[in-house]
This record gives sequence, structure tokens and C-alpha cells, in this order.
Amino acid sequence: MNNNTKIVALIIVGAALMAILAFYFKDNLAPAVQCADGMRNPANINNFTTKYWANSAAFEASIAAKGKLFEKLNPTQLKAVTDALQQAKKFREVVVARSNSCAITKLQYTKFGSRFQQLDNLSRQIDSQAPAPNPTDKDKAELPRLIDEYVTLSQQLAKNSNNQ
Repeated sequence: MNNNTKIVALIIVGAALMAILAFYFKDNLAPAVQCADGMRNPANINNFTTKYWANSAAFEASIAAKGKLFEKLNPTQLKAVTDALQQAKKFREVVVARSNSCAITKLQYTKFGSRFQQLDNLSRQIDSQAPAPNPTDKDKAELPRLIDEYVTLSQQLAKNSNNQ
């Protein structure tokens, strides 16, 4: 291998390494923002979703396909949970944007994260109950209760966000 080939190969390897490092550490590259309650690193919607609502993608797919829940819920409940899911998804984006623009405090951000964690826990419970082939009477009563709790919590999140 001549010197020119070696230099080109090193440049390509170096550029690839820089691209990989930038991809993995892109959140750390964003400059910190000074807010009234102190410095904060800008939040990333993907990290927020992963941290506070890890089951969201599976639950969204489950609802969208209407497969597991379609036969177990009446149309009103199915519409309510679909609407609540969409509302929560939009609100996640609002929380991150407000945090990044210092419109909410770190404490408020953490409280909203806690609420999203509660939604995630409810979605996991709903997902675990939905595929039961022979549900007991208790299970049949539990699923609508979980759906109602999910919808209520989602509505409270939206209401609280409008008051912030």
C-alpha cells in the first residue's frame, strides 16, 4: 500500500469514527441552557420517551391494530383510549419543548415524567390483560377499569399542562 492509499484509508476510518461518536453522544453535544432554576441540558424526545414511557411504541401498535383489544372493549372505550394515547403522545413533545425553552421548571419536568411513567405502567397492565384467551370475571372487569384510569390520567396530564 502506498502512502496516499494509507492516508485516504486513515481519513475514511477517522471520519467514520467521528460520525459514530457524534451519533452516540449527540445529546451531550447540545449546549446547556441557563434557566431560572439553573443550568439544564436540553431534553431529547427519544430519551424522554425511552426513560418515561418505554412501552409506548408497543402499546400504540397494539391500539392502532386493534387486534388484542378490539374484541375486549366496546367502541367507546377503544376510541377513548386511542384519543388518550394520541393526546399523551402530543403532550410528550410539548413537555420536552417547554423544558428546552425554560417554560417549565426541572421539578415540573420530573413530575410530568412521573405521570408518563404511570401511563406506561398502565399500558403494560392493559397489554398483559388483553391477550388472555379465557379471562375470568375479575379480568373482564379489570380491563375497562384500567382503560378508564389510563384515559383519566391522560386527560389530567393535558389539563395540568394547560395550567402550567
